[in-house]
Amino acid sequence: MRNRKRTHRVEVAMNDHEYKKFLESVDRCGMTKQAYLLFLINNRIPQPRPKKDFYDMIKQLRIIGNNINQICVVAHRTGSIDEVKFKQCQDELNQKILEIRSAVLLPIKVEDGNN
Repeated sequence: MRNRKRTHRVEVAMNDHEYKKFLESVDRCGMTKQAYLLFLINNRIPQPRPKKDFYDMIKQLRIIGNNINQICVVAHRTGSIDEVKFKQCQDELNQKILEIRSAVLLPIKVEDGNN
């Protein structure tokens, strides 16, 4: 049997409501119960797993970044820049930034069952 660094076990008593909230928090973060508690003990608040659209947005930003990089390579080589392509990339980037801000900064309505 391999040696474990963590030799102390802790039992925590919770009522049904507390335990349900705990499990929901653990599930939202995609962590084990132990990992979740260890984060909290170490003054770290686990973040919920990002939604799929987060990864889609990152992918789109990478594509836009690639396009801008290609424009820069051509501009460096030729000494001129394709203003139309550059403006199009700039507009796409600004739109994606707005979408990310909305997804990240706008408050999320929590259903409490009293509505």
